Amino acid sequence: MPSALRAQVALICLLGVLLIPIGTSSLRGLTHILTCQQAAAAPFTVQVPEDGPPSIQSSSTIERNPDGSVPDTSVCGGLTLNLSMGSQEEDRADVVLAITNDSDYGWRGSVQIRLDDVDIPIDIGKIGAGETATDEFELRLDEGSTYSVKGDLLIGP
Repeated sequence: MPSALRAQVALICLLGVLLIPIGTSSLRGLTHILTCQQAAAAPFTVQVPEDGPPSIQSSSTIERNPDGSVPDTSVCGGLTLNLSMGSQEEDRADVVLAITNDSDYGWRGSVQIRLDDVDIPIDIGKIGAGETATDEFELRLDEGSTYSVKGDLLIGP
């Protein structure tokens, strides 16, 4: 084999080896680079009976500051996640995610829903300064089961 051809084959093999980490890397379903991750929603418990619609329960405590004002619940520099759930079918739960951006900068947001031990990334998309972005989806649930649902806000530039 001529030395020029050997050098070209070696160069192609070297590039292939260097591209292996890029090809095998994963952002865990995210569509943006992560700069902030915080738990941002009150957890829910969903009980699915054998017959009838699921029962969805949640609770959170809001305590006022000593001066009487309501504490700031924003995370990641001015973002607020509102996760709400409802159900109209026997084995389904409707989830609505809303991220409000009260900062001076535009962000790209995702929400990582944790359904028991399963992480579900939901891409919300771009959120301009002073805007609210929402997404809705449906969870399929097994009858006779109980689920714990939590939400984490995943923010990037």
